Amino acid sequence: MMNATNTMMSRKPVPLLVAGFLLAAAVPAVEGVRNHFDTDSAGRFPGFFDMVVLGAPGPARWLILADPNPPSAPNRLAQVTQNRPADSIAAAIRRNYVFQDGTVSTFIKRGAGLEGLILRMADEKDFLVLLVDSGSGDAVLSSYRDGKATELGRGHARLDRGWEKFSVVASGPTLTVLFNDQKLFEARDPKPATGKTGLAAAGPGEASFDEFVLEY
Repeated sequence: MMNATNTMMSRKPVPLLVAGFLLAAAVPAVEGVRNHFDTDSAGRFPGFFDMVVLGAPGPARWLILADPNPPSAPNRLAQVTQNRPADSIAAAIRRNYVFQDGTVSTFIKRGAGLEGLILRMADEKDFLVLLVDSGSGDAVLSSYRDGKATELGRGHARLDRGWEKFSVVASGPTLTVLFNDQKLFEARDPKPATGKTGLAAAGPGEASFDEFVLEY
């Protein structure tokens, strides 16, 4: 009896271990990238990003700046050239990553510029862009195809804090814009494409960002 009891007791943990292993194996690991800009040197160009200008030509300058209270201290990334054409988009594109479906997010700082996210960028004339008026909270998601812009959706966010989080969740033709992880509005992309992603600053005024995150 003792041997039988010991055998039964020794077998009890096995199904739990196997079940735990199978559960872990069934949950896919989240892939992606996170840039917090805190290991970059202040006053310099950020690592891991390429700078391009989309739409109308215009000057642009991106710098890492010290900030007293960003979401991730002590630095923020800023596009600091203020006198830029209204229809010119300065973009900081993350190197080595492309995706079609997934979530891209950043924090923007309240101010007087248009700032947001680029995604599904196949080339410099074909991409999606979310631009948020960091003063009013108006947010517009647009599609550029062969250089021509089409508005896909818009919403209004109440900006109560110094920094606010905006995200775009892309799933096939469905695009969901989140404000502080809550749904702001939904739109449709009629021609989903695989492409690069990054940060965007349009028109005049300084634009500031912290925490660029891509998950897919």
